[in-house]
Amino acid sequence: MKSCGKSRSRLALILLAALLLPVLAWPARGAAPPVLYNAKISLYFPNSTTNAYAQPDLNSQVLANYKPGHPIQIVDVQPNFVGILVGSRVGWVLRHRIMDPVAVDFENTPRFGTAVNHYFAAMGGAVEVKAAPDAGSETLITLQEGALLGFLDVQDGWARTIFKRQYGYVDTRRLPELRMVAQTEEAGTEDVPIAVYNSFYDISDNDNNHNRISNLAVGGQRMSKTLQPGQVLDFNGEVGPFTARNGYKPAGALVDGELVFDVYGGGSCQVSSTLYNVVLQLSGLTVLRRAPHGANGIKYLPHGVDASSGMLNFVFRNDYPFPVSITAHVQDGSLFIAFYKAS
Repeated sequence: MKSCGKSRSRLALILLAALLLPVLAWPARGAAPPVLYNAKISLYFPNSTTNAYAQPDLNSQVLANYKPGHPIQIVDVQPNFVGILVGSRVGWVLRHRIMDPVAVDFENTPRFGTAVNHYFAAMGGAVEVKAAPDAGSETLITLQEGALLGFLDVQDGWARTIFKRQYGYVDTRRLPELRMVAQTEEAGTEDVPIAVYNSFYDISDNDNNHNRISNLAVGGQRMSKTLQPGQVLDFNGEVGPFTARNGYKPAGALVDGELVFDVYGGGSCQVSSTLYNVVLQLSGLTVLRRAPHGANGIKYLPHGVDASSGMLNFVFRNDYPFPVSITAHVQDGSLFIAFYKAS
């Protein structure tokens, strides 16, 4: 019975994730969309008001502005904005200007910020991630053969991913194979993942960045393991200590919200944060401890879905009746993490 319950929960999450796609035509139909989360305007900015825009674009018309603490109703979630009810219309507020989102239907609504990847692919050569589903749009990053990438969905021949705090698009004709993530946890195997997610990192050519990329690879390797039913993964305990003896190098890191250089293991928070975004997709994993990176979080992920490591920690437990294995791959600016149902 417990296994069937997990399947229903997984299917409900997948179906609801499909509903969280941008639906800018709602106001034109004259019916308000359903409320997914209740929240309030952030108190981190006590001396300023927060704008609600007509589109998820800071240059669009301002529909309303709110004081800190004002209650809001969220109807859509995008990488950098949330759609909220402004009267009978949908307005768009920056994600870092809201706080305390609580699901209206807790049983059937994924945790806030959950982004379900339904597909993934290994690059067969140089592949550009574009800012829009248009070959002429800006190139956000170019991945090389062997790099791995997860995708939310596919529309009109373009596979959509989350690139930092915006959507990115890949022409599927550039992919040798587009593989599906298992539709339920029970359908997963050692070859078909039950959840995937990736974040992006800078590949600029300097010593500090080289060290950071090395730390991502070391952290991903130390984190890759199999969790038995009931087993807990303590990120700092498993991936740390972040010392030279464990293979880590000095690099930039966020400490109390400030960028500090020459911290051994700098970049490890990107591993824990990317891991957190995989955990969010799986109903059988229970988060026991997690802390964000301050008011505005970190820029390589949408606001509200990061998980600090080092001075803080990320801890979760496998509550599935089967073991799960974790793998990580670091290449060409993409940190890719996948969970599999282990035998």
